[in-house]
Amino acid sequence: MRLSALDKLGFVFSDVAIEIVSTIAGVSLATASSEQDGSFHEMVGAMQLSGKNSGTLFISAHEHDLRVFCAAMTGTPKDDVSGIDMDDALCELVNMVAGNAKLRLGNTAYSFNLTTPFLLKGKNISLSTKRRIPIIARTLAGKELSLKLKVIFSQYP
Repeated sequence: MRLSALDKLGFVFSDVAIEIVSTIAGVSLATASSEQDGSFHEMVGAMQLSGKNSGTLFISAHEHDLRVFCAAMTGTPKDDVSGIDMDDALCELVNMVAGNAKLRLGNTAYSFNLTTPFLLKGKNISLSTKRRIPIIARTLAGKELSLKLKVIFSQYP
């Protein structure tokens, strides 16, 4: 089976995210599903990917899952993880995923520059794009936590 450019990009970003979560937090994740909806969990880390083919990376988590991730990453007891700790951990995860994906995509039509990660918080956060811009969407899940990863690019060759 031949993979589309969209599928290949999805694998790059999801594989990088899985590797980073395993490395920095010792938590095993796998791709649980590929979905095309624009829904997010209540905490969303994001980064604009600038370049000739610009895009945006989003990683979202429920507060409980982010608390588990942050505790595993820092060695802090879950009950002692603060909101600021979770914000920092999510921004750092987005930064590391984008940085590693940038290295893997450096000599392709999807090369990009990094920008500053930012957070969105709230209930019922969703993403809408122009009609013909597809969303790469993966749920990454393990026994301990679940993340939603979404990537959009302005064009797909």
